Amino acid sequence: MRLLLIACFFLSYQLFAQDDLLNIIEDEAAAEATPEKVMATFKGIKLINANTIETTKKKTLELRITHRFGNMQLGKAAVIHSLGGLDNASNIRFSLDYGLTDNISIGVGRSKTMEHIDGNLKWRFLSQKTNGMPISAAYFTNVAATSIAADDDRYDNLGNRFSYTHQLIIARKFSPSISLEVLPTFVHRNLVDQTIFNPSNNAVDKNDILAVGFAGRVKVSKRVALVADYFLTFSKFRTSENGYYDPASIGIEIETGGHVFHLNISNSAGIIENDFITNTTDSWGDGNYKLGFNISRVFDF
Repeated sequence: MRLLLIACFFLSYQLFAQDDLLNIIEDEAAAEATPEKVMATFKGIKLINANTIETTKKKTLELRITHRFGNMQLGKAAVIHSLGGLDNASNIRFSLDYGLTDNISIGVGRSKTMEHIDGNLKWRFLSQKTNGMPISAAYFTNVAATSIAADDDRYDNLGNRFSYTHQLIIARKFSPSISLEVLPTFVHRNLVDQTIFNPSNNAVDKNDILAVGFAGRVKVSKRVALVADYFLTFSKFRTSENGYYDPASIGIEIETGGHVFHLNISNSAGIIENDFITNTTDSWGDGNYKLGFNISRVFDF
């Protein structure tokens, strides 16, 4: 009888142990099957010129300073007289962005170029998951108004001062080190100068401009990454014959706690889409590229 009780005890123990092991395996399988949101596709809300998929987090305020110096033109005279463009500030933008939710942020900024005052909204409506959804997507829009003085009547109509951007941001984090995105973009300006035409096809400037941007980040160490962005503009008027070029930028991203710092080189003086997509008039091929930096600081409320 005693042997029978001992045998029953060990049999029950083994059955309970097997049940516990099966439960653990099932729980682990369920955890692996549950899709999780992919975090930190990019480290900031912007790379160089391009917006990223990221939004300012809820109840967080981000102060950002973006600076572009003058053309480097590394000849002897340029180095002596302007220190490779460091003596000249081609553009400076101060901006504040605030997170209404974790996926919706709003912002305001002021640029030196065209004295643009802009307001923007970004809505991240799709997030990449570890299983299932392969991409993240966001909608970005802004409105900018120039406060620049004119010596003619072009701004007598207040509406002529305004321009608008609509942008779709589609991004994917391919690995912990590589993130890429594409940015179909539409820019509308209420006022354009149609007195100038492209001699190769007699095209004149248009109020509406389409472009597509490409941007990427490659992490090279725990706190350092290489970043780049490029915008291809679709315009028969904006060609090299008329002195327009596609904006292209490369840089280094350095993360230091609450700061994300970008040191970059770009052929564009413009910082917001209303400027750099429509008015990049410097060419990398001619040595007309500018040293710049982006720096941001985040405050939690």
